[in-house]
Order: sequence, then C-alpha cells, then structure tokens
Amino acid sequence: MYLDVTQTIDETLNLIKDMIRTNTPFSLSRFGDGEIKMLNRDSPKWHQQKGCSNWGYKYPSQVNILYDDATAVILNAIRNSDVVGIMDKKNDIAKSINYSQEKWSIKKSFLDENNVDTSKLIICDHMLTRNIKFGKPENFKEILQGKSLNIISPNVESLKKKNLNKLLDADVTFTHHPMSITIRNRNEFIDNFKNIKSDVVLVGCGLQKDFVVYLKNNYGKVAIDAGATLDAWAGKITRPWFNPNGKQNYLLL
Repeated sequence: MYLDVTQTIDETLNLIKDMIRTNTPFSLSRFGDGEIKMLNRDSPKWHQQKGCSNWGYKYPSQVNILYDDATAVILNAIRNSDVVGIMDKKNDIAKSINYSQEKWSIKKSFLDENNVDTSKLIICDHMLTRNIKFGKPENFKEILQGKSLNIISPNVESLKKKNLNKLLDADVTFTHHPMSITIRNRNEFIDNFKNIKSDVVLVGCGLQKDFVVYLKNNYGKVAIDAGATLDAWAGKITRPWFNPNGKQNYLLL
C-alpha cells in the first residue's frame, strides 16, 4: 500500500560511488514528512503558514495552489530520479520518533494515479545522506574520489568557512540559493545550472526536490539531494539530532 525501502545504505552508496567514478549522470531525491504533508494536503496551520512564506504564496488564500505546485515538483522528482529516499522504519531515527507510514511514506495508489510506475522505483533510506558513511566529511571524501564538487544551498557563506576543499581533498565550489528563490520564480535559477562545472552536485534547497533531475538530465551531473546534512556542515543545528549529544552529531562542522 505504501512505498518501502528496497535497497540498503551500502548498496546505494556503492551505486553512488560507481556513478561518480564513471562520470555517469545520476540523480537521487529524498522525501520526508514535510513533502508528504504537501502530497497529502493535510499540513497543520503552522506548516501551511511556513510553506506559503518560504515558497512564494499568500496564506491562507493560496494554500491549495502551494499544494498543487509542490506536488508537481515532488512528482517530477520521484518520476525522474534514479533513486528516491523514504524514511526506513528500521533506522535509529524512525525508532526514536512516533513513526507511521501515513506520515513518512507515500501511497502507491497515489503514485499510480499520477503515472509513476512504482514497480520500477529504487528506494533507499531517506536518512542516507545523514548516515555516518555518507555525511561525515572524511567518509564523503572517499565517496567523492577526488572529483570536483558544487554545493547548492542557502548557507553558502557559512559553508565557505568550513575548509571543505581540504576536508574533502577536492575542488569545492558553491552556488547560493537565495531565500527569494521560490517555486514560482525559479526558472532563471534553474537555467543558471549551466554555469556549474563540477562533476558532482549536492543540493540542500528544501522543497526544490527536482533540482537534481534538472542537473542530471540537462547538465550530466551526479546530483544528490543532501538536505539538512548541508545545514550541519554549515554549523547549523536545524535538527535535534545534530546537537552535541544527538544521534547525528558527527555531521556538525
């Protein structure tokens, strides 16, 4: 009835390594409870207000337009990504929260209705990029294999201070995603992807889940939705697990 994980963290990491090593275009997008609220159109009031404020809509008159547009972005990412991420109910974070499929997964029937062939989806754990094997910089260095990296994030100025070139032993460049870029005015920003020369791109731009699809399909990148991992690399504690005593404190730089 709901999507579930079909491959392990190690299987997904090995696939990513192969794509990077062979310069094969690739995209991975990930979906958490925020995106699923949009698909289910059941966001609580605070989430509706935040979504409208962040993504260029008027609350409350344009909440349904936000749902429509966010759903289109999410479906584009699911339909066209090589791998998609959904919370694995067996991981440590899922076990520490009030996990439910209704909150953290997507109904197969909904995807079928929207022309997504669920039988062909490769599904990894949503927490892949926050797993120590990916998200700890010395481990990501091994995944990157010396290839050039671009990071798309609102937190570019903080990330620039973290000496990632040295930590990753690679050429690292940055593309700033201004908070003024929303779902409604993003076309020019997407067009600027042509200026990214790096082999690999990590994206941490919230609801803009299909950026990885444009980067792969139009510019031949290995593009990965790294999400809040990039917040932690920037030194920002945007998740409780990033705290010094948290389960994912190894991410914080």
